[in-house]
Amino acid sequence: MRILIVGAGIAGLAAARALEIKGYRPEIVERSTSLSIAGQSIFLLGNAMRALGNLGLGNEVASFAYPISAQTIMSARGKVLHHVATDSVWKDCGPCVALLRRSLANAMRSSLRDTHIEFGTTVMHSIPRLDRRDVYFSDGRVAGYDLVIGADGIRSSTRAATFSASATRATGLSAWRLVTDNEYGIDSWTAMLGAGRTLLAIPTSGSKLYLYADCSTKEFGDGSVGTLKKLFVDFAAPLAPLVANLDESIEIHRSNIEEVSHHDHIADRLVLIGDASHASSPSMAQGAGMAIEDGVVLANCIANEHSMHAALARFRELRKPRIEWVQKQSQARDKLRQAPGFVRNTLLRTLGNKMYHRSYSLLLEPLVL
Repeated sequence: MRILIVGAGIAGLAAARALEIKGYRPEIVERSTSLSIAGQSIFLLGNAMRALGNLGLGNEVASFAYPISAQTIMSARGKVLHHVATDSVWKDCGPCVALLRRSLANAMRSSLRDTHIEFGTTVMHSIPRLDRRDVYFSDGRVAGYDLVIGADGIRSSTRAATFSASATRATGLSAWRLVTDNEYGIDSWTAMLGAGRTLLAIPTSGSKLYLYADCSTKEFGDGSVGTLKKLFVDFAAPLAPLVANLDESIEIHRSNIEEVSHHDHIADRLVLIGDASHASSPSMAQGAGMAIEDGVVLANCIANEHSMHAALARFRELRKPRIEWVQKQSQARDKLRQAPGFVRNTLLRTLGNKMYHRSYSLLLEPLVL
C-alpha cells in the first residue's frame, strides 16, 4: 500500500511511526527544507504520553522531558486561585511533562526506519481516481497513492485545495511564545490571569523555562518585547520578573490564535489530521495530544478495516467525539479567562477542581483502537 503524508510536524511524524508499526512504509513530503517545528516548547498531558506509549516512545520521551507534578493558576496579583496535583488526575494515563518541541520531533523522526522524508517539496493538488489518488507535487511530479494524509498544520494547503469551505477562525487573541533561563525558581506549570491577559510559565529543564503570554489581538500591536513588557507591567511575582527582565533580542514566536472548526475532513482516499483538521486554542494543551492520537488511531483503522473507505469511516467515528470535546472545552476555558476578574477568580477558587476534572474527563478514557 502506498501512503503519502503531507507535512513532517508532530502529526505527520506520529502518523508515520504508527504506520510503520503496522508494517507500512509511508512517504512524507515537507515544504520546509529541514525539520521545521514552530511554537518553541510543548506541554504534554497524560493522554498525549499514553499515545506516545502506543508508538513505543513514551519511556524515551519521559526520560528527557521535565516532569510536571502540579498546575497552579494565580491572579495577576499573585494569589492562588486553583492548584491541582497532576498525578491525582492523570495517573492512569501517563505522566504530564514539558519539553522543547524540537526534542519531541527529533525523537519521533529518529524512530522512523522505513519512512522517506523529502524536504523542500509539497503537494499542489490531488485528484481521486478509481483505485488511487493522483498527487501533483511542486517539483512537477505526479504519482498515485492509496491514501493521502494531510498533516500540514493550521495553514494546510491540502485543506485549502480540497475543502474550500473550511477555513481558520480568529479567536481574538494573540500570543508570544519563547524559551528563557529559569532564574526565578519556577518548578511547575504556573499561570497568572489578568484583565484579558494571561501569563504562563512551564519549566522544560532544570535551567530553562517556556514562557507563554497572550492578550487581545487589538492590544498585541507589533508584538514587540516592549509591548509585552508594557501589557504585563502590573502583574506580580512570581512571573512578572520574567517579563520585566527579558532581553529585547530574545527569539520569540508570535502568532494570532486561530481555530479550524472540526468537520469531516475526509475525501476519497484523503484525510486530514492534527491542526490541519482541528486546530484549537492552547487552553486545553491538546494540540500535540490530539495530533498523536490521530496518528495512532488512523494507522490502526487502516490495518484493521477491509477497505480504505471503511478505514476512514471508522477513523471519523472514533475521533469525532474527542476532537469536538476538546474544541468545546477550549472555547469554554477561553471564555472563562476573559470573564470579569471577580467572576473568574471566584469560580476558580470554588469550582476549580470540579471544572478541571470535567474538562479532561473524556480524555482520561482510553483510546478505542
